[in-house]
Amino acid sequence: MPHIPALLLAGEEEPGLDRTSQAYRAIKRQIIDLTLPPGSSFSEASFAQRWGISKTPVREALARLRRDGLVEALPRAGYVVSPITLQDTGDLCALRTLLSGEAVAAAARRGVEAPALDRLDVLSKVPHALAAGEVGQEASLRAGIEFEAVIANSSGNDRFGKAIVDVLDELERVLRMAALIAPEAASPPGELEAIFERLRARDADGAHEAMRERCERVRRDVLQALAKSVSVSRAPIEMPALR
Repeated sequence: MPHIPALLLAGEEEPGLDRTSQAYRAIKRQIIDLTLPPGSSFSEASFAQRWGISKTPVREALARLRRDGLVEALPRAGYVVSPITLQDTGDLCALRTLLSGEAVAAAARRGVEAPALDRLDVLSKVPHALAAGEVGQEASLRAGIEFEAVIANSSGNDRFGKAIVDVLDELERVLRMAALIAPEAASPPGELEAIFERLRARDADGAHEAMRERCERVRRDVLQALAKSVSVSRAPIEMPALR
C-alpha cells in the first residue's frame, strides 16, 4: 500500500479510520497548513468540543503528534504547536536530501512502472506552468510533494516510502512558512524534469545527483527565507560558552 503525504489526503474521507486516527489526521493537517501556526496553544477539551467526541481519542492523537515533534505539552495548560527553528529546519532538509537521494537511486535501478512514470512526467512540467502563470503556488507545492512521494513509493523499500512521506509532511509546514515570508521563491523550471529524465533512463547516479541538487537548493532557499523573519532578526544573541 503506497504511503501518501497529508497534503494529498486533505479533504478526503478515508473509510475505516477510528476516532483517534481521525483526530490525529485533522489536527496534523491544521498544524501543517498553518491553520494552527507555530506557538499557538490549545487544549484537549477545545478539540473534543468542536468535534463532539470524548477527550480520549483527542488525547491519544496528541500523544502521537508529540512523538512526531509537532506539538509540545504544557504542564496543566494544554498544548502548544512546536516552533519552526533554523536548526531543526536544517536537520530536516538534510534528512530529506539523504532519504530522497537514496530513494530515487533505488527507483532508477529497479525501474519505475509505466503509470507512475507517466504521472512523474506530468508533475515534472508543473514548474513551467507556474512560471507561465498557468497555475499557482499551491499547485506547485502539491506537485513537488507528490513527485517525491511517487518516487519514494517506487523505490521498492516500504520503509523508505514511510520515512520520506513523514519528512515531506513536516517539510510542507516549513515550505508554507517560507512562502509567506518570501513568496517570490519558486522551483526553477527544468529541475523536476532533470530528475525525471535520469529516472526514466534508469541512471541511478544521475538521478541521485539531480535529486541532491534539488534538495540542497530548497534547503538554501528555505533557510534564507526563514532568516528574514522578524522573529529571527529580533531574537537575542546568546553569549557563547567560554572555554
